[in-house]
Order: sequence, then structure tokens, then C-alpha cells
Amino acid sequence: MKKRGFLKGLFALVALAAFIAVSAPPAMASGTQIYRMRGKITAVDVADNTVVIDVPVAKNKIFTVAGPLATDATLKKGSRDVTLKDFHEGEWVTVKWQPTESGHLIKGLIGK
Repeated sequence: MKKRGFLKGLFALVALAAFIAVSAPPAMASGTQIYRMRGKITAVDVADNTVVIDVPVAKNKIFTVAGPLATDATLKKGSRDVTLKDFHEGEWVTVKWQPTESGHLIKGLIGK
């Protein structure tokens, strides 16, 4: 009987740890991990070299990736290299980004 209670407790602890790991938003991660997501551009500011992308992550839930472009950011439409001024609100893109202490750093935008 005691073994069964211990196993239930251990299972509950493992399930809780797995839930926390899966539930944590990517922006909470540390290190140099680069994330890749698909979303719709909601704002582009060429003067400030920033972009905002809304990424649908679940029914009625949006994760917003917003921040400046990295100096080495890759910007492409199809196979051609472009600049930030070639991207517009409402456009669907794949965004590559990295979490930093001050927010998101955009490492790449890839459109059609």
C-alpha cells in the first residue's frame, strides 16, 4: 500500500514538472536558443528597425513577437534578399527570434 501512494505522488510530481516545462512561454527561456514561428505582421517601423508579429498558438490565443532586428538578421522573400521596408502589415511570415533580457531580438523574417 505505501508503495502505491509513493508512486502516485511521484507521478503527480513528474506530471506537474512536465506541465510547467510545456506551459512556460518561449520568451521565458534563457540562453541563445533561436525560435522559429509563423505569424502575421501587425506593425513595421522602418525608422526604428522594429517589427511586431502575432503568432497564433491556440484557439483564440496569440503570442506576440516584437522587437528590433538583429544586425545580422536574415530578411528574405522567396529566395531573394530584401530589406525591412519590403514587409507590410497583414503579411504572413516566418519569424526567427531570440529572447534577451530586454525582450525579443528578431533574427530573421521570411515571407513569400
